[in-house]
Amino acid sequence: MASIPTTILKLLFRAGMKRDIRDPDKLVRHLRRVMNAPLAPSLLPRGVRLKRGKVAGIAGHWLGTADPQITILYLHGGAFIGGRLDTYHHFCGRLAHALNARVFLPDYRLAPEHPFPAATDDAFNVYRELIADPRPVVIAGDSAGGNLTLVTLLRARDQLLKMPACALAISPASDARGTLMSRQANSDSDTMLSHGMIEVATDIYLAGADPAHPYASPITADFTGLPPLLFTVSSEECLRDDTHAAAQCARDAGVPVQVLERDDMPHVWPVFTFLLPEAKQDFPTIVRILEKYLTSNNVGKAPSQTVNASDSAIVEVAS
Repeated sequence: MASIPTTILKLLFRAGMKRDIRDPDKLVRHLRRVMNAPLAPSLLPRGVRLKRGKVAGIAGHWLGTADPQITILYLHGGAFIGGRLDTYHHFCGRLAHALNARVFLPDYRLAPEHPFPAATDDAFNVYRELIADPRPVVIAGDSAGGNLTLVTLLRARDQLLKMPACALAISPASDARGTLMSRQANSDSDTMLSHGMIEVATDIYLAGADPAHPYASPITADFTGLPPLLFTVSSEECLRDDTHAAAQCARDAGVPVQVLERDDMPHVWPVFTFLLPEAKQDFPTIVRILEKYLTSNNVGKAPSQTVNASDSAIVEVAS
């Protein structure tokens, strides 16, 4: 059963965000109004500093410790249409603090003004510049940003660039074709998104581009050569099967992969460490898995057991 704060947040999402809007212009206005509004104060952890900057000409926010040893590229969610960098300050600040890292949150271009592949180009160009630094790199992102995380990995692999140490994809939108069962099966139980919202937002983003292109639907690609992957997902959300399909692509390619799944959670629940007890409870698990992947003698070794991360969270580990 979800905690009281999580239950309240789910009710707020259902009342304020979830809509079955089929008009593209109205959906853009609605998503930007909701996603670009402050949800709650997202304070930085002690010892983490914020500054604004640019990477590859893309403006964004840097969060970091005094002497960071790792670089994290974090790609925000928002259906490729909206999203507010400040929303991620607490979660990314905690990642920076826990991993002694610096985190760059790029303000990548959004649809409909800049449809596919603008966002993928921005994410890839930022990554290409960040890997010039000798520090290990982690790519992470949620929802649309989870899509960009997987796509950036594929583009880097296809262009023979250095791979990051690992990647974290939080409820990634991995199938722009909309063919997976949970899109409709979980349309009622998902408190944030609906099948209709995702369908219209995807059309806005693609603007006529092929939804089966691997850089739009990463699960149509071969994941061979990608680094270890960590996924998180809620069992009741529309993108549940997007996450599991991407994890299966990793297994099929022999890529080490773990999936952290919880029941009764909203979409991208791990991001809300400043609000949700479950997110706070599972944050150390996320950090522990990333730390393991960042340790060079563990990279490439696929675990072979299933363990409980918490009362209702399961870490599913590929063999």
